[in-house]
Amino acid sequence: ASHRSALASPSTLVAEAVLALGFSSFDGLGRHLAALPYGRVVRSGDPLAVLREGRGTGSSKHQLLATVAQGCGHFEVMLTVGLYAMSEANTPGVGAVLAAASVDAIPEARCYLTIDHQRIDFSGAPRGRASPFASLAAEYFLAPEVLAERKPQLHRQALAQWAPAHGLSEQAAWD
Repeated sequence: ASHRSALASPSTLVAEAVLALGFSSFDGLGRHLAALPYGRVVRSGDPLAVLREGRGTGSSKHQLLATVAQGCGHFEVMLTVGLYAMSEANTPGVGAVLAAASVDAIPEARCYLTIDHQRIDFSGAPRGRASPFASLAAEYFLAPEVLAERKPQLHRQALAQWAPAHGLSEQAAWD
């Protein structure tokens, strides 16, 4: 197996590990991840941390799904970061924080998959009365291995453009 591993891509090795854990279909893996509780993984450098720790964020769950799909040759499954206007309507529970800052909505970055021009969210996050997709300002398709670096950069850039018009510093908006 060592000669094969040397030629296999990291995403192929992750896909093989997921298969070895008993997941035989992409849909089954997606349903399993969506059902896991929301929470940051401790070992963020471990591509299988979501499965090993039994929790994940929208970013970590979708990063794993995209890595597995691409490791199996399905490059039509694209890891997507969408920048949207986060509000109580599309993100239940955030209204009080926004009201305290005297804003109705603020730019937020959200991960999901795009497959055949369809946005699919396996985060398992509570659904609001409006979809975050209805207030998208931009979308970026990223390679799974650059997500940890690029998502915060994209989010901070959006906040830096938004904050001055709303009487906030970039740092205050980030906080």
